[in-house]
Amino acid sequence: MYEAADDQAGETLNRFAEAMFRLMVERYQSHLNEMDLTMVQAQVLRLLHRGSLSTGELAAGLGISAPAVTQLTDRLLRKRLIERRSAPGDRRSVMVILTIKGKRAVERFREKRGDILRVALDSLPAAERAQAIASLGKMVAAMDPEGRAALGGERASNQNGERRPG
Repeated sequence: MYEAADDQAGETLNRFAEAMFRLMVERYQSHLNEMDLTMVQAQVLRLLHRGSLSTGELAAGLGISAPAVTQLTDRLLRKRLIERRSAPGDRRSVMVILTIKGKRAVERFREKRGDILRVALDSLPAAERAQAIASLGKMVAAMDPEGRAALGGERASNQNGERRPG
């Protein structure tokens, strides 16, 4: 059954997504500029923060060609943010890992992102802030398997309140 509340919820979610996108792009982009990185280079660092990847895995994760990954990683190598190593047991395969400098860059990005969100949350009264954080945690768990893991493996509920496997 269609309800006006559905329209309001949809509009609120769209406005939230647009505001988050605008905030993150504007502020994140200025941070990238300060660090002399492109958005794609930052994406490589973010992917590598989870662990080492082969150049083929990076290409697939970014949706770009292997030669493009080589050029991209060459630039990050010159900035000393990553290292390339032969894969154990397969010298033909090249693994890419973050350097300590690269790990620090990712941590600064995460801190910057956290700061952006904290400013918004700090404008709310304490009880509403706690409620917003709890609700956002549930949304992340419902949308993102990594989010579920970060929230202690909680399982997301479907629209009927039933637990989904996670």
